[in-house]
Amino acid sequence: MTGPTHRQYSICFGYLTLMLFYNLGVTNINYYLALPIILMTARSGALFPDLDHTWQNVSDKTILNKVINTLIHVTGGKHRSWQTHSIDIVVIYTIISWILPNKLYEYNKISEVNKEVLLLLLLGFASGWISHIFSDMLTSAGVRLLCFRKFKVKLVPRKLGNLVFNTGHEWEAFNYRVIKMINLVLGIVCLVYPILILENER
Repeated sequence: MTGPTHRQYSICFGYLTLMLFYNLGVTNINYYLALPIILMTARSGALFPDLDHTWQNVSDKTILNKVINTLIHVTGGKHRSWQTHSIDIVVIYTIISWILPNKLYEYNKISEVNKEVLLLLLLGFASGWISHIFSDMLTSAGVRLLCFRKFKVKLVPRKLGNLVFNTGHEWEAFNYRVIKMINLVLGIVCLVYPILILENER
């Protein structure tokens, strides 16, 4: 998938992550303050895996992105290689993102408010990264299941009749339209979600 489609998937996963957080009581930060934090970090997380492109093909040429891009390629990375496009790597990152803020708080290294903000930032980023992995599984190239194996997980065939399940083809255009419509509905649900929860608790 291309950048615009990944951004739409990040919005979808960001909405779902925020509602899940609120439902599970992960944070006491105001729901509507948490919303832009989750959406912004999810967007960054969704675009992060494609820093494995060659540097000239990276659109956001910041110093930090240059460092990440260099590290990926120094370790033998290329587009959709193990560093950024492996299911196990993103799962490990997500687990660390949950444990680290809680452990820092437990050992009195950060305050409770800082713990909750850090959770939002790290797990928001994780939701975007997961959205990227999921949307790439909707292409015939797929993503690695394990970083040290070349076995790829994909949810679609390479081709079905005249329909090609590759990035940039009509399949992606269809995906973009569908996820954009889902986001429209999900966005409305997300905005009224706290009110719906309060009504159900009465």
